[in-house]
Amino acid sequence: MESDELWETAEHARPAVQRSVGVTMALFAACLAVVTLMGHRLHTEEVVLQTQTADGWAYYQAKNTRSQMYAADGKLAELQGAQGTTLAAAWVEKANQEQKQAEDIRHSTEELVRETQSAARRATMFDAAEVFVEIAIVLCSVSLLTSASVFWRVSFVSTGVGLIFAALGFLKH
Repeated sequence: MESDELWETAEHARPAVQRSVGVTMALFAACLAVVTLMGHRLHTEEVVLQTQTADGWAYYQAKNTRSQMYAADGKLAELQGAQGTTLAAAWVEKANQEQKQAEDIRHSTEELVRETQSAARRATMFDAAEVFVEIAIVLCSVSLLTSASVFWRVSFVSTGVGLIFAALGFLKH
């Protein structure tokens, strides 16, 4: 085989590899779109849960403060002697009701805190997945620019790691 024939054979072989790398990049870009979308959705969910958590703690504080206020009113009513005993019992009962409601709110808010932390962990997994898939796309680009298939092969490793992080992001923690 002459050098011209070798050169021509190499030129014909190159487009097939380039098409493979291009198709791979397109598939990786689709994966990137999915992990980016999921990451953004989970970050939004995290912010909503953080807002609900802050509201819950504020409501808990209000109920707790009201309970303490009613308990103080009960103590003041006791100071009135015999005529204040009935009134004091009513205030103490009201304080106990508020305290029970505050405890219920505290428990539900603590659950919201756990949900918020879970959403944050899952979002972080998708962020990591996004980074690894982006690296894979860059490696494919380098492969196209340099005609070195080693970069293309390594891009599959990077995408694999990214897909593992994405799978972990889909799991509830």
